Amino acid sequence: MQEPKAEILEPNFVNYIKSFREIGYSFEVAVADIIDNSISAGADVVKIYAIQNPKPLFCVLDNGSGMSENELKEAMRMGSKDPNMLREPTALGKFGLGLKSASFSQCKKLTVLSKQDDNIYAKQWDLDYMCRRNDWYLLTPDLEDYKQLEIFHDFNQYATATLVIWEEIDKVDQITSHLQTLREHLSLVFHQFLEGTCLPKKLKIFINNTPIKPFNPFNPDHPATFDKGPEIIPYNGKRIEVTPFILPHHSKVSQVEWEKYGGRDGYVKSQGFYLYRAHRLLVYGKWWGLFKASEATKLVRIKIEISNDQDALWRIDVKKSMANPLAGIKEQLKRIASKAMEDGKKPFSVRGRKIGDKNVVRFWDLMRANPPMHFAINKDHPFYKNLIDALDDSQKKLLNLYLKSLQAYLPIEAIQIQVQQNPHAFLQEDTISETERKEMLEWAEKLGLSPEEIAHIEGFKKRK
Repeated sequence: MQEPKAEILEPNFVNYIKSFREIGYSFEVAVADIIDNSISAGADVVKIYAIQNPKPLFCVLDNGSGMSENELKEAMRMGSKDPNMLREPTALGKFGLGLKSASFSQCKKLTVLSKQDDNIYAKQWDLDYMCRRNDWYLLTPDLEDYKQLEIFHDFNQYATATLVIWEEIDKVDQITSHLQTLREHLSLVFHQFLEGTCLPKKLKIFINNTPIKPFNPFNPDHPATFDKGPEIIPYNGKRIEVTPFILPHHSKVSQVEWEKYGGRDGYVKSQGFYLYRAHRLLVYGKWWGLFKASEATKLVRIKIEISNDQDALWRIDVKKSMANPLAGIKEQLKRIASKAMEDGKKPFSVRGRKIGDKNVVRFWDLMRANPPMHFAINKDHPFYKNLIDALDDSQKKLLNLYLKSLQAYLPIEAIQIQVQQNPHAFLQEDTISETERKEMLEWAEKLGLSPEEIAHIEGFKKRK
């Protein structure tokens, strides 16, 4: 069979670069990709330096193994790694694109300085220069241009180090305004490294000289956190470790702790699977279509630990911020998560059943018959019975009409929102004072109720 005619058709360089820059990194995800390289290079210190004036500048310094000139040139190459190559178990990169794709997503000039064997090497990609020349021209910048940087002093103090510098930053306004979001993201994504549970030395990350503290999303040290223990799923010769956690109900933690573990997105959006590859958090707060996020399961978080040779099983994207496991894995995850979700509903279902407790005389009833399920004033309450008996027919009609309107326009949705968003601030019982509670007690005694009967009325039971 004759070979088809072939010809080289090169991409439009400028358009290709513009498209490549829109790969979809957020600022914090791009920075995390740079730090992955630092960890893979054996660094235990990462220093981030960001300034806005006179021009935005962002630097990431690590004390890892550094690179020779040839190694640096190779690191600057697009697709510098074979994605099918067997990697060290601790390696966090795969495609050899992270340094470049993450950097280009935020800036137009990427400079890397690396120190090894008392030598400093520097290479640079300048997208404006490349677009003018219409090709991949790797520059060797003048080292003197960077020696005046504050962070260069720290770089020079290390025997081996790498310094990544972003200039001509054009994808974020006021870079310093993004540092808090960056701090929160890194404290979560790299929390196992910051805790020192997976490296010979505890990783330290600084942003403008302020250290980042680890944020473990499972709150494992709290006595009310339910750690269901790990289950190992063998799949295609690989090992997947799955550990469900049920976080404490808001009644078990302080308001500060509740808000801390709810995070920026809140508990409902933070429930779900948390996927770690080689101890680095990739994706979190996802059910992958297996379940819908709900208020009843908002305390359920399921930790998944995989090795760095399972990307194909989980369909992890180049940014390491998206994943979608294969159907066979999803089946196993659904089985484990279903049990965890049942446990996760218990703190709410137990509290929800209290209104049906026949041992307590409550002010409200949950009506399950027609009309559709609704809350209604309890007309068997002794206070109501006494009050209604004291009224004439016209007054009875007016009172019942008022109470029926009160029932009909109970602001259920507004109550739900406030309980979800401000559980510690929402204290309905505190709207009645102790003085008023004593007056109610006096009325109960006047009605001839026994101490045992009074003790079963809502509001008179012992308060915890």
